Amino acid sequence: MSVMNLRLNKEEIDRISKLSAQKKEAKSEIIRELLNEGWMFYWLKLYSAGKVSVGKMAEELDLSVNEALDLLAEFGIEFSIRYDDYLSGFENLKKL
Repeated sequence: MSVMNLRLNKEEIDRISKLSAQKKEAKSEIIRELLNEGWMFYWLKLYSAGKVSVGKMAEELDLSVNEALDLLAEFGIEFSIRYDDYLSGFENLKKL
């Protein structure tokens, strides 16, 4: 595991300390959890803005496409699929 130094302002430190106390977890664990949640949120926002495909989002989040679709549903983000994508997926399914 690598070490990274960063500068946080008082408000950021207070938030991390507060969450650490609430969850009774080490501050380092809280920071890693927040980074992971932020990474997920970042890709969800890109997808919902139409800037990336669900496949790209799944790849970046290390999820299967089905898991990514479940994540979209969990957050109430509508999944949009083009008809030609649907037909292509259907053809791939028939090959299995």
